[in-house]
Order: sequence, then structure tokens, then C-alpha cells
Amino acid sequence: MPDSHETKNKIFTFREDVVPRTTRSVYLEEAVSQSIAGFKKRFTCNAIDVVVDIPANLTFTTNESLFHSAIKCLCEEAITNMPSGGELVFTSVVQDRALELEIADSRQGYLQSPWIYSNSEHQNETAVLQPIFQFVAIHGGLVKAQNCPEGGVAFTIHLPLAKALRSAA
Repeated sequence: MPDSHETKNKIFTFREDVVPRTTRSVYLEEAVSQSIAGFKKRFTCNAIDVVVDIPANLTFTTNESLFHSAIKCLCEEAITNMPSGGELVFTSVVQDRALELEIADSRQGYLQSPWIYSNSEHQNETAVLQPIFQFVAIHGGLVKAQNCPEGGVAFTIHLPLAKALRSAA
């Protein structure tokens, strides 16, 4: 029988060959709104104001299931780290043939050491964020976590627009 450490590592390991290959073009604002809709009551109960500042016409091709899992993961992270309320802001920009989606919260704490993740090399260090790591790995992107100058933490998901999904053969 494996020890708990081995089991934990197996739970958080992902394989590109078992990820659903279904992708489609979606409006980013709409996809974010759908992902956070189930959190509306929790955001209200926790006094968290949510701002989605994304151009309505911005589209990208994605695996919707993985996208929703990644956004929901960041919502859970924000709720956990803002027990006294705050603000959660979703913004995006397209530059240099890439889409950047930033999810920033106004938590009181800060990251001890900001990081950039672009492969599975550090995936077990922050296992709670595994859905985000899987999403960016499959889409050939990266995620960066950093402290905001005005307080809080920002997660920036960087996705190349012209690159096909790694899972598509």
C-alpha cells in the first residue's frame, strides 16, 4: 500500500493524453462570467466585490472544462484568503500574439515568493492550484503569481493565441 505522500503525488499528476480534446472558440468575458456564476452567493456572504473588466468581443479557443476548473480554483483561493471581504478583479489584454487574463484579489496577506509556472516541474509545491497548472500546460501557456503594489495578489494566465493546444494532434 502506498504511503500518503505517494498517493498525494499521484492525485496531482496530470497527463496530457487523458485530457478531453474538445475545444471551441469562446468569448472570454462570457466564459469568466459562467465560471464565477456559482460563487455569487458566497461572494456576497463574504463581502467580496467582483469586477469583470474584459472586452465583450475578445475570443479565444479553449478546452472549456479546463478553463472553468482553473477559474473556479482561483475563486476558491480568493474566498479563502479574503475572510473579511475585499475585491476580486478579472481583467484581460491581448498583446504580442498572446492573451493575458489577470485575476487579482485584495487579500491582506502576500506571497512569500512570487513565481512563474510553465511546466509540471513544480506542480506538487502548490497542489491546491493544480487545475490552473493543468489548464496552462495543456494550452502551452504559463501562469504568474505576484504581489500587487497596492496590496493583494494577482494571478496572470498567459496564453499564446496562435499556438494550437498541445493535446490536439
